[in-house]
Amino acid sequence: MHLNIRSHGLWNVVSSFSSFLFPSLPSPSFLNLRNMKLMTFNIRHGFEVPSTVYQSPEDEHKETSLFQGEQPWDLRKWKVADTIFMWSPDVVGFQEPTHEQVKDLEALLRDEYDWVGTGREDGKEKGEYSPVFYRRDAVTVENWKTVWLSETPDQPGSQSWDATAPRIATQVEFKIKANGSVFTVFNAHFDHLGVESRKGGADVILERARPIDHLVFLMGDLNSPETDPGYQTLTGQMERSSSNSTWHHIEALTSAMMPDRPTRLGDGHMALPTHRVLRRGQILQNLQRQKEADQYFVDLRYVLQTRSEQGQLSGPYGDQDTFTAFGKDDPASENAPARLDYIMAMRHNTEIHVRRFGVLSNLFDDGMYISDHRPVVATVDW
Repeated sequence: MHLNIRSHGLWNVVSSFSSFLFPSLPSPSFLNLRNMKLMTFNIRHGFEVPSTVYQSPEDEHKETSLFQGEQPWDLRKWKVADTIFMWSPDVVGFQEPTHEQVKDLEALLRDEYDWVGTGREDGKEKGEYSPVFYRRDAVTVENWKTVWLSETPDQPGSQSWDATAPRIATQVEFKIKANGSVFTVFNAHFDHLGVESRKGGADVILERARPIDHLVFLMGDLNSPETDPGYQTLTGQMERSSSNSTWHHIEALTSAMMPDRPTRLGDGHMALPTHRVLRRGQILQNLQRQKEADQYFVDLRYVLQTRSEQGQLSGPYGDQDTFTAFGKDDPASENAPARLDYIMAMRHNTEIHVRRFGVLSNLFDDGMYISDHRPVVATVDW
């Protein structure tokens, strides 16, 4: 290897030797990268019978051909825990579990996860939880609280508007162990019938999230299609520029595999081989939009980074809908399928990069629905 010290200077000499001797060393920017994998999962309440982690399924449930419709928690819990271990989120927000279910998850996941949360009816153990589990080797909890999605958010058990039951969000401030940076998570479960309650709950979360001076994530079963006032309030009715599904930009994806050629975008613009999109007269407009957007949540599905470089997803992974019910014989199937479960972010002047986003399966070839909702997962850098 020939090194021209006069041309490149001492630093290039050192860099060349470092690259030659230690080609896998991460760059300083990589070391400073904040990277979190987030998941939300409504696991369906288990009010049918009290359950413990050591309870065995009854004989009639051991034959997989009988896995029709909703199965008891003492069967489903194993697959729920398997989902967490398989995908290994740093932070996962569950919705609907009762106290017994939370204790089951605590026992099943305790090798890697701790958790925070309370019951929605009394702020202790009564009623459904919206617990937040987290990898103890990745983050620490700085503080947390339960927020009631009502006109009196600090009053345990309170409900307002047209809610059918008390509704809550678990608010947690985390610190990343690797670099000390902080972020906040809201894990929420909105009312399934009350339209006013969903909008009111969204207002409560916005009121709590806006004063925070760092990145905020919202995850949960919001029971809100994208046209619902709950979703619209959270996102500020921001228009999405376009879908980022694989088939929407298949030509651009194909072009991106040939980096020496320009990529035609179909709107009169062109991305050069650097993949930088050239647009006229939009800088000030984009800055204003960014300022307004920072006051609301962005739906991570629609800001997933795709086609910009090789190694990214071609589009969101898996299904779009997240609510499935427990099959066609479930009375709730008349409302399925639907997209009700979300992961969002309020950026607070933080540049985020959504590297992965997907909706995972809740049904496998043994015929069992592990829940009536699918898990949603996202990986975010900032």
